[in-house]
Amino acid sequence: MGSVINVVVDAFTPLIPTRGDLLRLTGRVVNSSTQPIEQVSTRLALSLQPLVERRQLSEVANTPLMASPGGISVSPVAGSSISVDELLRPGEESPFEIVIPISDLPLSSPGTYVIAVEALGNQSDGSVGLLGIQRTFLPWFPKGADVTPIGLAWLWPLADWPARDAEGTLLNDGTPLSLAPGGRLANLLSIAAANPVAVTWIADSELLQAASDIANGYQVLRDGELVVGDRSASARAWIDGLRTAVRGSIVHALPYADIDASAARRVGLQTDVVRAITRSPVIAERVIEQPVEGRIAWAPAGRMDKRTANLLAESGIDRLILSSEAMTPEVLGFTPSGIADFGTAVGSIDAILLDAGLTSALGARQRTKGEVVLARQRFLAETAIIATEPGAPAGRILAAGPAEIRWHPDVNLLESLLRATSQAPWLQPANLEELRRAARTPRKRATYGTGIVAAELDAQFMSRIKAAESRLDRITAILDDPSAVGPPYAAALLRAQSSAWRGEPSVGDELLDSINAGLLKRTTSVRVLSAGTVIFSGDSGRVPVTIANDGDQGVTVGLALVGQPGVRLESQPLNGIHVDPGKKVSVDLEARVIGGEPLSVSVQILTPSGSRYGSPATISLISTAYSRAAGWVVALAFAALAVFVVIGITRRIRRTRAWRSPKGDGSDAS
Repeated sequence: MGSVINVVVDAFTPLIPTRGDLLRLTGRVVNSSTQPIEQVSTRLALSLQPLVERRQLSEVANTPLMASPGGISVSPVAGSSISVDELLRPGEESPFEIVIPISDLPLSSPGTYVIAVEALGNQSDGSVGLLGIQRTFLPWFPKGADVTPIGLAWLWPLADWPARDAEGTLLNDGTPLSLAPGGRLANLLSIAAANPVAVTWIADSELLQAASDIANGYQVLRDGELVVGDRSASARAWIDGLRTAVRGSIVHALPYADIDASAARRVGLQTDVVRAITRSPVIAERVIEQPVEGRIAWAPAGRMDKRTANLLAESGIDRLILSSEAMTPEVLGFTPSGIADFGTAVGSIDAILLDAGLTSALGARQRTKGEVVLARQRFLAETAIIATEPGAPAGRILAAGPAEIRWHPDVNLLESLLRATSQAPWLQPANLEELRRAARTPRKRATYGTGIVAAELDAQFMSRIKAAESRLDRITAILDDPSAVGPPYAAALLRAQSSAWRGEPSVGDELLDSINAGLLKRTTSVRVLSAGTVIFSGDSGRVPVTIANDGDQGVTVGLALVGQPGVRLESQPLNGIHVDPGKKVSVDLEARVIGGEPLSVSVQILTPSGSRYGSPATISLISTAYSRAAGWVVALAFAALAVFVVIGITRRIRRTRAWRSPKGDGSDAS
């Protein structure tokens, strides 16, 4: 029979129990059946022996109401039973509180125990039976326990969804809200600031740049309307708090906007990856006003393919954060330190391996107090079992961090875990540099499978970014001051390549659409005004063309005439045409038309290097040379015909006269 009572543990204290403490578990029991349940009570239950392997944690979490034979079972703790409700109707809940001295628990030795709250009540036959249970874990390491602490390096990412277009306009209020008191980023900052020894700061420079821009005043799209943002003060306070918190600490900068390097490489945007890596520390230093280290990347989904790893290493990355599942120990009976050698085409780099079990606990559901308690106890149990693994060497250091750098953990969960890192006898804080000096174990790389490839930014989306970059190149090629346009748009296109859009593709599309709209507006501000028909008096002549520049700075362009078909037109491009902002310039292009029919001609603006710029205008060219030649041919033909007619008439007259004249005969001769 399955559970008919849901047991929810909302609070579990103390965090790190010691001798003399009172163990207190409070929560609720909920009747999830369709029948009322009488005489509901709760009690504690405890495993007789501590767990010895990490895999047992999952076994416990997946155990049904009644443990299977040979499974991990728990036994009731004497004196822990309390009455909860005489009658618990369907859907109703009742609170419980179990308080018991730690000394009353049958804890045989230091270690990690399974502890449970059991719900009992009358069954259909009138007997009292087990109707519900909630299992969790109790690490027990009293003072003097023989345990060698493991180091725990918390990797603390600060990143957000970079929804800013080339003009700096925010597409939504996500980042300002997150920076404000009570927001996700504000909470992450305050928690880490209270525990600076326990964390390694890893920041996306794009977020720092965005926070600085917001602090200085910003515009945001709300319901399709552009409005002035109202959370600049919160952003300023967040930046000030960050500067204070990181003072004296090393800050590591991720590649700008956490670019999806694998997706970028697949479409030939390797240069963007290099730019995101090299420029990021400079941007971060400008905001936090202290030196920043780059050379670190956080692999999306905890995996990295070989070619992209080579690209990152060639671009200066020497530390790559992965999941421990991406590089598993070859032969080992314990959990090794979270550091390994990762071979690349330019030599080995450091693989910083986030422990998958700890990452899973951090990513467990945290919507309720009960779920937070379970996640916390699971995390503590994972670390406690690691510390007591038999045969493990001293000096091991693990890396703890989220699977997703834009994490949103519960505040109470993180605060308690960071306290435990400093207070638990089986843990001690460590930093990234200490982890890099830890002993390394041979590991085998996991396959970068098709499912992971499918999670990358879509190839079609990336191709659109590549096309946008080509448009940007043509725009900046003609400008007097390309630095006023190129860098903002290039940065926006890096933001469009953020791995953040793997999970938010619609926002990524919106960002790219906004960037393309800005590029189109700039492209069409320089255009050809000419249209209509140009008639040459001969087979060649000049084609007048007017170029308008509605942009905010001068441009230098070329012009070319392209016939349809091209074999009917001979014309050389005209280069070096300068047009001031807000002005028009008219020029003439020499052309020769072959053939007498009207010729459709495209008037194409060119960049200084000869690339086509924007959409061409269309005119029609007509040569009168062939029509005059045709007239002479007709005239000559008419003259020839007239001559033939005259000759014919003359001959006819002569024949007529000859016929009418008298003919000689024989009588005349006599």
